[in-house]
Amino acid sequence: MGLGRVARHVHLPLLAKLDRHFAVSAVCDSQPGYADQVAGELGLTGSAVFRDTVSLFSCGEFDAVLLLTSGSHAGLAAEALRRGYPVFCEKPLGHTPEEAALVADAGGRLMLGYMKQYDPAVTEALETLDPSAIRHIDVSVLHPPERFPATDWVPASAPAQTHSGAREHWEYRAVLDSACHDVALIRLLAGVAELDVDRASSWGATDGESGSLEFSGPLPRGRYTVRWHFLPDYPEYEERVRVHTEHGTRDLSFTNPYFFGADSGFERELLAFHSLVTAGTPPLSGPAEGAADIRTGLRVLAALGKSA
Repeated sequence: MGLGRVARHVHLPLLAKLDRHFAVSAVCDSQPGYADQVAGELGLTGSAVFRDTVSLFSCGEFDAVLLLTSGSHAGLAAEALRRGYPVFCEKPLGHTPEEAALVADAGGRLMLGYMKQYDPAVTEALETLDPSAIRHIDVSVLHPPERFPATDWVPASAPAQTHSGAREHWEYRAVLDSACHDVALIRLLAGVAELDVDRASSWGATDGESGSLEFSGPLPRGRYTVRWHFLPDYPEYEERVRVHTEHGTRDLSFTNPYFFGADSGFERELLAFHSLVTAGTPPLSGPAEGAADIRTGLRVLAALGKSA
């Protein structure tokens, strides 16, 4: 469900690669031509092409749903869960705690697409990292406009997103749309359920574009800091995570996530979703973690208000 850039550049190619685990039986997108063209590439018949979720769910000839639409995913996720389908859900889960509650109330099995939690370097770090020894986790993100590999799956244009409420604050959008990956990574490395925020500042924003955002808060025996910078002319995406412990420092780095090789975090998270569907293996982030990250975003706004 949803055949935009992330679906075309990441999930569809990986599903084809992982054909021992997955078979695409239906595609759905509201944009004219998207589903038809993808179905043609996959060799699916017209009966597997849908423009709306009502007709898709009425078909019902599938085991699970990959929810890859843009914006909030809460409504569609809750609908799929109520119908008994396990859901792989791209971020953000929703824009508000109320939306997250809709998903929680629906029950069922849902996994959030926080691929950095499944990155091989993160998995290796977790094998030796003692969360109780962490003094500081320092995250720095240099984020130019997103760049994707060339593709001819579907037209490159996509509808503009609209935002309301807290989403009108670019800082909140930055947390929910990008820095949520860092929030999730800190949660995992530090072994905590969610992050509090006691300091935040932002600067450098221009009309229509985000700027720089910094926020920080406590960990059980230390602190974390996230520095997120939108840089329109920066040459390439760059992220560095430094975990300082009583025994040493662990460095993690990430480049443009949409240019990835074999055994990537994207591939590993899809295999984790397969385990969730077939064996009930809990994901690293589900509805509870998605709701916690929404609350962290709201805490960033509250901290910004106090510092204004």
